[in-house]
Amino acid sequence: MLWLLAASAGAQAPGPVGDGLRGQYYDGEQFERLMLVRRDPTVDFDWGHGEPAPGLPTEHFSVRWLGWLVVPTTGLYRFQMSVDDGMRVWLNDRVLLNEWRDQSRREYTVSVPLTAGVAYRLRVDYYQDILDTRARLRWALPGGAAGPVPVATRYLFTEKPKLPAEARPVAAPAKPAAVAKPRPAVIPPARAALVSGPRGRAAASLPAPPPAAPAAPASVSGPAPTATERVAALAEGQEVTLPEVYFDQGQARLLPAARAGLDSLARALTARPDLRLEVQGHTDNVGSAELNRQLSQQRAETVCLYLTAHGVAAGQLRPVGYGGAQPVADNADPAQRPRNRRVVLRRL
Repeated sequence: MLWLLAASAGAQAPGPVGDGLRGQYYDGEQFERLMLVRRDPTVDFDWGHGEPAPGLPTEHFSVRWLGWLVVPTTGLYRFQMSVDDGMRVWLNDRVLLNEWRDQSRREYTVSVPLTAGVAYRLRVDYYQDILDTRARLRWALPGGAAGPVPVATRYLFTEKPKLPAEARPVAAPAKPAAVAKPRPAVIPPARAALVSGPRGRAAASLPAPPPAAPAAPASVSGPAPTATERVAALAEGQEVTLPEVYFDQGQARLLPAARAGLDSLARALTARPDLRLEVQGHTDNVGSAELNRQLSQQRAETVCLYLTAHGVAAGQLRPVGYGGAQPVADNADPAQRPRNRRVVLRRL
């Protein structure tokens, strides 16, 4: 599988040195109870039948690694995921590998062109069911003859690194017009196919923010579909963010602007009793991770209560809170942070 994530030639001058990834360890296979947060140098673990850390169970646990990846040179990288049981990998909010199911040791690979000097947002999810426990993410560098090796700590960052400014091309003297500054290619947000395991687990993709729409002439095909129309058209496993359903920080009370959109959604769902949805609550990352998870659960339940009060059957809805674990905007930017306090619907 090959995705054109970036396309340019040449290597980046030496930059900052990484410190690893932020590892969040949970009791439960679906990130139910946060037990430990630590810095891991890389994702290259074979715990066998042992515990991943003191105080954690040897089975039925999950881990989420978050951070940033900066590659040493531009070219085609081959990533290898060695796993027992389930594992999935995102780069800049796009799923690279997704094998979220109970399984004995398996290896999966994907080839990805990457550009030196660009910080790529990295997320790796893992869960362990029973027996052997393995979670390894390795790579082979461009042009390297050696097989996959662990991603070295110096290329992984718990916080987004400050990288050297890009070089600007010099305009040729014969051309009066200035040459535009090159822009590094990034991974465009996209929905990935979801994989369900034999026990019915669904691999939830990381939600991506809607791209900003540039000014353009009116389309002859008519206006873009509303969120309610997109919900009605969802296939199994697909999801959509409700753009009008946001919350004040620390609150689970619906804002007045959300009611009109939810009224429309309620009418659509009562007309489609076959639609079953997971109602996902999400928060920013301000404060305690566990309190954020509880708050996101309350927000999801608030939406479900509103919909059921307007005629939707309770069996069509399943509220789930993910806290601040799946951001779609930069939490460090106060102007963008509210976008993470959102509600997402995924068809079951």
